Amino acid sequence: MLFLSTLSHGVLDAMTSGGKGVGFFIPFDNSSYFFPFREIKVPPIGIEKFFSEWGINVILSELKYIAIPCFIILIVVFFF
Repeated sequence: MLFLSTLSHGVLDAMTSGGKGVGFFIPFDNSSYFFPFREIKVPPIGIEKFFSEWGINVILSELKYIAIPCFIILIVVFFF
């Protein structure tokens, strides 16, 4: 579970709409990478900004691209 969490964190970060990218091959290569699919919104910094329209869009984006697919996979694995 820890391995999958660690692996998925980098993959999901490479799908975000902000930041400097993910260093998948550090320390061998210092380049940062993004995936072509970058639909997951980056949350705002600060508690005040998180409870705004931007924060709501981030929560909806994470539900759409992370939580619902994970729930579907969990249900499929449970029944098979």
